[in-house]
Amino acid sequence: MKATSRRWWRILAAFCALSLVAAACGDDDDEAPAPAVTDDSSTLSTDDYDDMAEDDADMADDDADMAEEAMADDDADHDHDEEEADHDHDEDMAEEEMAMELISDECPIPNPDSEVEIDLMGWEFPIVSQYAEEIADCEAGNYSFNYQFLDSVEARNAMTLDASTGAPTFEVYQGSNAFIGELANQGFVLPLNDLVDKYRDEFNLDQIDSAFWDMASIDGNIYSIPMISNTMHLFYNEPALAELGVSVPTTFDEAFAACEQVMAGGYDIGFLYMLSAGWAWQIEFDSVLGSLGVTPIDPVTGQPNFSSPEGVQAATLLRDMWQRCAPDAAGSYSTDDVQAAFQTGEAILGHTWASRAGAMDDPEASTVVGEIQFAPALSTGGDTVAAPAYIDGWMIPVGTPEDMVEKIFLVMLAATDQESQEAAAEFGLVTRTGVSHPNGPRDAAAAEASLVRGRGADLTHPAAGLARAKLGEALVTILDGTPVEEALAAAEAAYLAEASEQGLL
Repeated sequence: MKATSRRWWRILAAFCALSLVAAACGDDDDEAPAPAVTDDSSTLSTDDYDDMAEDDADMADDDADMAEEAMADDDADHDHDEEEADHDHDEDMAEEEMAMELISDECPIPNPDSEVEIDLMGWEFPIVSQYAEEIADCEAGNYSFNYQFLDSVEARNAMTLDASTGAPTFEVYQGSNAFIGELANQGFVLPLNDLVDKYRDEFNLDQIDSAFWDMASIDGNIYSIPMISNTMHLFYNEPALAELGVSVPTTFDEAFAACEQVMAGGYDIGFLYMLSAGWAWQIEFDSVLGSLGVTPIDPVTGQPNFSSPEGVQAATLLRDMWQRCAPDAAGSYSTDDVQAAFQTGEAILGHTWASRAGAMDDPEASTVVGEIQFAPALSTGGDTVAAPAYIDGWMIPVGTPEDMVEKIFLVMLAATDQESQEAAAEFGLVTRTGVSHPNGPRDAAAAEASLVRGRGADLTHPAAGLARAKLGEALVTILDGTPVEEALAAAEAAYLAEASEQGLL
């Protein structure tokens, strides 16, 4: 449905009432009085009469001038009053027209003069579905949207391919900060700093914490509006574990013991990690490595820590999670598949994104409503847990028509304003300070603990994106039988060669 903006034409009717003041001399007769006779019988001369006549004429002229001045003053005052009234009225009408040009309270942005069609790509989970509804509110105006949801791995591959053409068929990409950085480092998405500054006050963008803006930025350039705050933590089916007598693990060692008990109890999946794609291996590797107190590259020099003892330990833990606890699932299940495995009872213990918690209580998709509980991510024995700090947001690819960029950005603002995030908070963590929902997901405590105690956000060193890419490419080959040390050595060699060639070290 399209909303038409009406313009009302101003009609002004002014009625003027002028009062003219005239001063009159002499009595009511038209004739001049006869001259008086004095005792000495003296009379007025002709010159005296002429002087008197001239005086009378001067007085009449003065009276006329005074009347004209009074009328002019009245006219000036009246005109000034009319100008002030017109100005006030015009301002009121301008404000009314501006208000009328906004699409709606739900989509508080100007309605374009002509139709704007926007194609979006991403992957779907509960909070993204809510944001898609917020976007759809703008269809009350001259916007129309085509949102294509794919499996998370397929969507990333499709967006990367689309962006690489330089003439993208989609105007908006959805992605996490890792994916944002990946596309930004390849020059595939537009920096949005000027538009963020332009609309900062109007949309209260400082309500979004600076840490989230940092995660959407590379080298000071902002590439996305952070809309989702995300991390990873444990999911577990409480009654199923209780029936098996399995305690909720807090460390990797406890998780391996628990997974053996679960599989001994008849389940094919003992503990589920999602390790089916290179980027997933990289995220999990960085998180486990972070729990060991090490970053994948040195934050200052960019030198890699891939093959360090901690690096080998981290990759080995992930390999064992796949081989020992979910051999037919961890290496082939996408994030959507992991979500479905918990919803159907196929998996009763595992580790995935906090943003999937809301789906556990979706009666249309879940057979275990109310049964899935949540705990912080696993640790390697220390205080830090193997969990990242992430955001998700929308990006605008390079090659998008210039006249569409601001219109697209405004839609992104409308769909992430405070009202929109209050609605989205029912399904996950949002990015505006103080925004929540009374019926929000039940994983809040687990998510908060994982964020606070986790390894933090990805590094923003100029070579960090390259490090992530090379780690992902190498680590995923472990699924094909590549030894851990060999995969890490290959990642390190490829990274050092390319980073040196690009002058990043």
